[in-house]
Amino acid sequence: MEVTLQKQCPKCKTEVSETAYFCSNCGQPLKSRPESTSIPKQILIYFVSFFLAPLGLVYTFKYLRQPDKKSKTIGAVSLALTIVAITATVYLGIAYTKQQYSEINSLLNGGL
Repeated sequence: MEVTLQKQCPKCKTEVSETAYFCSNCGQPLKSRPESTSIPKQILIYFVSFFLAPLGLVYTFKYLRQPDKKSKTIGAVSLALTIVAITATVYLGIAYTKQQYSEINSLLNGGL
């Protein structure tokens, strides 16, 4: 005999399954739906995390808060990609600025 755990809907007090996301009587949300961990969704998350770095933090925190290990892994990879992208952007920005200053200085010193 299989035992199904029951709980009450906070709105209408109807008995609902412990695994239900919505009350079957009134439609009240009972718990949040888990985030998708499909391959296309992961590609989108990793793309945003690397190429639109600060926006990747939205996915990072959303997935790190999930209870399952796969979602937490996706969140951690998203965080790592975001950090790598921001670090690379800062490094390349500094290198470009130094190169421009060097060219400007050589033009100014060569013209004197």
